[in-house]
Amino acid sequence: MAKFKMKDLQRWLIFVLFLPLSSVLCFSELSFITEPSDVTALPKEAAVLDCQAHGQPPVTIKWLKNGVHLAESEHMQFLPNGSLYIPKIKHTKEESDEGFYQCLSKNKYGAILSQRSRLTIAKVAVLADQSVQATPTIYITDVTD
Repeated sequence: MAKFKMKDLQRWLIFVLFLPLSSVLCFSELSFITEPSDVTALPKEAAVLDCQAHGQPPVTIKWLKNGVHLAESEHMQFLPNGSLYIPKIKHTKEESDEGFYQCLSKNKYGAILSQRSRLTIAKVAVLADQSVQATPTIYITDVTD
């Protein structure tokens, strides 16, 4: 009878030891299909930062600017594919969209953070017209036969 109890104990011990590993066997790797890259945009123009992730659903994507979570708004729109759409780039002394952006992808198994991408606002310089105006010179010649 002691042998029977020992075998049952061994089976339960094996079951208890390998039970936590079963979740590892079901683990679904979370990975990026597309990560954001550096973008240069003009003020008041639109910009898109791409981000797509793959993993065990549901996969959610959130965005960070300079390490701070962004809230979705009319100005910062999260597209269904995970990308960030900024319909009208802001670049004033009070407010600017320029900075470093990252997407954060999560599922029930964990989270991954993308590479940093820099959104640069292009500055449009107005050049003064410094071209030399040529004054036409008219030569009058006396043509005699």
